[in-house]
Amino acid sequence: MAAALYDPQEGYYATGARIGERGDFVTSPTISPIFAATLARRFAADVATIEGPVDFVDAGAGSGQFLEDFAAALARDHPGIAERLRLTAVERSAAARKAIAERRIRPEPRILESAEALGRETISGWVFSNELYDALPVVRVVCGAEGLDEMRVAWDSESFVWSRSPAPEAFREHLESFGVTLAPGQIAEISFGAGPLHRTLAKALSRGSVVAFDYGHRAAVLYHPAARRAGTLVVHFGGLRRGDPLRHPGHVDLTAHVNWDLLIRAGEEEGLTGSRVVRQGKFLLELGLFDFVSTSQEKWKAYRLVDPEGMGEELSALIQTRSVRGDSGGENG
Repeated sequence: MAAALYDPQEGYYATGARIGERGDFVTSPTISPIFAATLARRFAADVATIEGPVDFVDAGAGSGQFLEDFAAALARDHPGIAERLRLTAVERSAAARKAIAERRIRPEPRILESAEALGRETISGWVFSNELYDALPVVRVVCGAEGLDEMRVAWDSESFVWSRSPAPEAFREHLESFGVTLAPGQIAEISFGAGPLHRTLAKALSRGSVVAFDYGHRAAVLYHPAARRAGTLVVHFGGLRRGDPLRHPGHVDLTAHVNWDLLIRAGEEEGLTGSRVVRQGKFLLELGLFDFVSTSQEKWKAYRLVDPEGMGEELSALIQTRSVRGDSGGENG
C-alpha cells in the first residue's frame, strides 16, 4: 500500500492523484469552497484570544486548494485574523508541493515535506487535516483457525495475491489494547503509522487545536464483526468505490477507515484534552454552513457536505486541544 500510493516515481500520488468531480474520488474541499469558509469561521473564533501571529497548518495539503480557499475566506470574512495569519502546508508528494507553490495563496505558505519539520510546540492555532489518516498504509489481518494471521502480498507469476502467515504478536496486542477480539474469518486493518503521525502533529501544537476530518469510527464500531466483517480497505477509481486492492497498483487510490480511539489515545498521551468526535454534517451545521450559500447550485453542494446518506454521516471530525493557563477546556465525546 505504501508503494502503491507513495512510490516517488510510480505511486498514485506521485503520478498525479485524480481528485475532484471528474476524478477517482471527491473530498469536501473539492466539492465547494463553502467547506473552507465554514471552518475559517470556527478558526477565527478559536484564535480570537491568541495574541500575536496565529498559525494554520494543513497536514496532507494535497494540491493546496483547501488552503487557498481557507485563506481567501479568512481575508474576506475575518480580516483582523487574516492579518496575523501564518500558513503552513505539509505534503509528502513532490508533485503536490509544486502545485501548492504555484498557487497564489496569501499569505504565502511555508511548504514542508514532513510533519517532523514542524518542530515541537511551534504552532499557535490549528493543526488541520482532511482525509489524511485514511490514506496511511495499513496491515491486514484475519482471524484464522489457529489464531490471528497476517494477509501479506505475494506474486504468483501473473498477478499479486493474498498470502496468509501467522501474525506478529504485536498485532494481537494492538487490537486487544482497544478491547477488540476478531470473530472467526473476520478481516481487519491496523494502521501502525497513524498514532506516531498524530503524536508528531500534537507535539507541534503549543496552543490551540488539532482538527482532523476523516472516514473512521471508534474501535468498538470499526472492528464490529457484524458491521465490517471484511474490513474497510477499499479502492477508489473513476468515481466508484470498488475493486481489488491488489490490481493496478499505482493507478488507483487505496484507503482504510481510521480508528478514532487510536488517535484520541495518541493525542491525549501528548497532553491534548477535550477529545471530541462529531459527524461532519452535525459539525458543519452547528457552524452555520448554509450562511455561505447564495445560489441554488451552492445550496446543493453545501447539502452534499452534510448529507446524512453520504459525507455528512460517513465523515467525522476529531477535535483535541492544548490550552494554556486561563483557557477553558473542550468537550468530551
